[in-house]
Amino acid sequence: MLLKKRVYMKFRLAQPQFIHEIGKRNNQEDTLFPSAGQATADDRLFIVCDGMGGHEHGEVASRIVSDTFSSYVHEHVGPDTVFTDDMFNEALQLAYAELDKADPGTSHKKMGTTLTFLLFHKGGCFMAHIGDSRIYHVRPDESRFLYMSRDHSLVFELFRSGEISYDEMKTHPKKNVITRAMMPGEDNRVAAETVNTTDIQPGDYFYLCSDGMLEQSEESDIMGILSSENTDEAKQQRLISATLDNKDNHTAYILRVESVEAEPGDSDQRNDESTSRSNVVNYLPELNKVVVTKVATGDFVSDGPVEEKVKKKFPWVKIMLLLIAVSAFTLFYYIPKQREEAVLNWEKNQEKSTIKDTLTHYNNPDERSYAQEKRDSIEAAQKKAAEAKKSGSGSSVRSTDRGSQKQNRPKQNTEQRREKKRDSKPRDPQPVERKESSGGGGASQPSAAPAPAPTPAPQTAAPATPPVQQGAIDESFQ
Repeated sequence: MLLKKRVYMKFRLAQPQFIHEIGKRNNQEDTLFPSAGQATADDRLFIVCDGMGGHEHGEVASRIVSDTFSSYVHEHVGPDTVFTDDMFNEALQLAYAELDKADPGTSHKKMGTTLTFLLFHKGGCFMAHIGDSRIYHVRPDESRFLYMSRDHSLVFELFRSGEISYDEMKTHPKKNVITRAMMPGEDNRVAAETVNTTDIQPGDYFYLCSDGMLEQSEESDIMGILSSENTDEAKQQRLISATLDNKDNHTAYILRVESVEAEPGDSDQRNDESTSRSNVVNYLPELNKVVVTKVATGDFVSDGPVEEKVKKKFPWVKIMLLLIAVSAFTLFYYIPKQREEAVLNWEKNQEKSTIKDTLTHYNNPDERSYAQEKRDSIEAAQKKAAEAKKSGSGSSVRSTDRGSQKQNRPKQNTEQRREKKRDSKPRDPQPVERKESSGGGGASQPSAAPAPAPTPAPQTAAPATPPVQQGAIDESFQ
């Protein structure tokens, strides 16, 4: 219902922000006034109703109550009007009468609705509620609640009687059972709890919400968001993000007071917010202390419900820790071990390849002799290592063999170098001529001339041996 707006000069409000989400339900049974997207800074009346009673019935009940109250205020309240309990109760009875007219009486489930009602008027701010929808008065500068309406629910009565704690109310199996609701055809119509306050300062917030907004949020979440440095639009988005996974319909109005104009006679107006029986802060004096502590330590929701965020993050934390452990094992143990084995295999293959190339391609007898001995020593070492592995002492034998190879190798190289130098320097063609002359039968006297000389004899014997030795190696290893 669209009504002509009236400007109340005592209070100046910022642009109201609303939330109106369907949740996981099939239909929207919550109603708010002004309607979604229709509120302006000139509005002074705000209503949130949470309907119940099955498909369409809850929506009908919440809409009837909201329309009846808004029509009454528009007709009876002006800029100079001080709104009273009598005026509210008159509007309440009219709303009950409208519910009776609309009741089809054919369903075993009666329709009904909760009510939160807030009106800025000449005498302050008037608040009333029925059911478990709530009204909060928040002072962000002090991080405290001035008012939080108590739920008309079974769990709150159990809390008042001392049977359960305040925290246990949130998980109790009967947490959804309410003790007050506006329903048609009732002989004893339930009354609303009302409160009026004149303790209003610039920067204060008033927050009206259905119980769906509180499904996974706590008072510290509300306080943390409303007391942040963000804009009202950003706070609205954070509250929406905090309720993305809520199952129930959830509706709210966020109202910020920009300025208050003091007038004569304000001190004479009703101001029972701090003493009202409907104020949970009066039941739990430590509530604000707990909220302040959580907000100061950052223990409140930022982009989603605290419990849901923990549940969603916990598997990823475990996965990340597992990945870090696997990476550390691979980096500091597996990869170095594989690299070491690869290097050892490469050295062995390189050594075998060198020996094979030497035996195949090199004609130098010294190199081939050394390669043959090296291969024999490797094969012997492998044979000893295999035998030692069977007997359980493979490591000691292997280390001994490698040590002996290192000690013998430099000696062999030095001796071979000396022999190579000695063989290369005295290369005299005379032994070759002697060998060729021995093959010819007619030249006997020229060969007898150098025979008496005794000194060349040892030098001719050395070059005669290698050709025979070279042929023997070629036959055995080619």
